[in-house]
Amino acid sequence: MSSRRQLPWIAFASVCIFWGTTSPAIRFAVRYFQPLLLSGTRFAIAGGLLLAALIAFGNRPEQWSVVLFRCLPGGLALALANSLTCVGFKTVESGQGALLLATTALWISIIDGFWPGSARRASPLAWLGLAIGLGGVALLINTRHASPTSMLGGAVLLFSSLFWASSSVWQWRHPSHLSPLLEAAVQMLIAACVTIPIAYLIGERWSSQLPAAAWGAFWFLVVTGSLIGFVSFVYILRQLPPKIVGLYTYVNPVVATWAGWWWLNESIHPLLWPASALVLGSVALVRFAESRQAGRRGVADDATLTPLEPSA
Repeated sequence: MSSRRQLPWIAFASVCIFWGTTSPAIRFAVRYFQPLLLSGTRFAIAGGLLLAALIAFGNRPEQWSVVLFRCLPGGLALALANSLTCVGFKTVESGQGALLLATTALWISIIDGFWPGSARRASPLAWLGLAIGLGGVALLINTRHASPTSMLGGAVLLFSSLFWASSSVWQWRHPSHLSPLLEAAVQMLIAACVTIPIAYLIGERWSSQLPAAAWGAFWFLVVTGSLIGFVSFVYILRQLPPKIVGLYTYVNPVVATWAGWWWLNESIHPLLWPASALVLGSVALVRFAESRQAGRRGVADDATLTPLEPSA
């Protein structure tokens, strides 16, 4: 497979791994940082660093107003979804929270399939893969028991997943036609400009004393969650079909559960082993279904890496 065809899958793997580890990192960081300030500040730093690097290497758009207009929907969606995620993780454990966010894959498939004018329909084999993935998620849910205090946080995370899925499909069907790095940088800066003022308005403030471990979690989120994970996500939205993109939410709970056990001493149930097999198996099955469907249409395999033209 050529490097051009491998790159989307490398970016997909980055999203699976790094966004999986952000769940326990957020869970740990919100013990010390206020959730909206944590979200907005990490995007301000990551977006600022990325944009400065792009400008330094000559990637300077001629019309900034056009760039801002095209990035505004994604930036607003990022602000809301990530803020809700940080709020939810104040009361929900990292593994359980990642499982709730895994419903994003199901929402993406439903929303994309019923989008007005959509010509893309998942094959029965792809739906079987999605069902197997949900079965693995359900099995993982049985390894944890939500307390009454975490129910509200769980509802917040579910709403975040629904909103993020809707935004992902919309952005995939209405591409900005900007470079992925520029789009990611501007979206993060828009999210920061929205989130930080709201955080101060509702009374969030920085703590005067924070341990080194808290700052370590913060910078981990800046580098892996924003600079690597979000940039990779913006890229794969353009290169892979939404039903494939959404599969990262199946892998994230497995990564988050193991990372939570390693970093935060969260318990691991024996059912994690068969659940992990179901989750990862679903990713392989849906990928196989997409390739098989493309072959039956008589097109090259890399056609599955090219999104359809957006609907009007």
